[in-house]
Amino acid sequence: MAEEQGQIPQISFVEIRDISIAIDSYDDIFSDFDPREFSKREVSDDLLKELRRRHIEARSGKFEVRFILTADMRDPKLEATIKKRLREHFERRLKELEEELHSRRWRGKMYIAFGALFLLLQAYYTAFIADVLSSELLAIILVPAGWFGMFTGIEKLLEDPDRFGEQKRLNEKLMHANYIFLSEDRE
Repeated sequence: MAEEQGQIPQISFVEIRDISIAIDSYDDIFSDFDPREFSKREVSDDLLKELRRRHIEARSGKFEVRFILTADMRDPKLEATIKKRLREHFERRLKELEEELHSRRWRGKMYIAFGALFLLLQAYYTAFIADVLSSELLAIILVPAGWFGMFTGIEKLLEDPDRFGEQKRLNEKLMHANYIFLSEDRE
């Protein structure tokens, strides 16, 4: 509402973290190997690494990514396309991470189920069917496989969300970041 009345909203410096990146041209934002137009090009791995590195330095708050280039290189229409493309990239990456996390959780549940099944089969066979020699041979196979499945499944359910959580938070912040193009006079 303050913005509608021409007033600048009060935001503390702690709430917004800026990432300033000097570029020679708009091509620096995108992959060198992708010849498509800016609205479809893949974002540069170098840019993604730099954004990730800068995010680690200052994790809290909202992000403002500033691209600095010479005034004669600026094209407001192209800049709007690039901003849209960057947001689309981070939104797509966020969806991919969520799908991967869902898949890993499902696989974790399957590992636990098969691990428990192997352990139950070995226990049943030992208790009701087996002679001593075949019981020991079967235990050599089923017990390690069962415990491996259980531990791997538990790891996927407990550890993977933490690993993917940081990546998801970064992509959410960059999806909602304010992208600004600034002119710089270079002599």
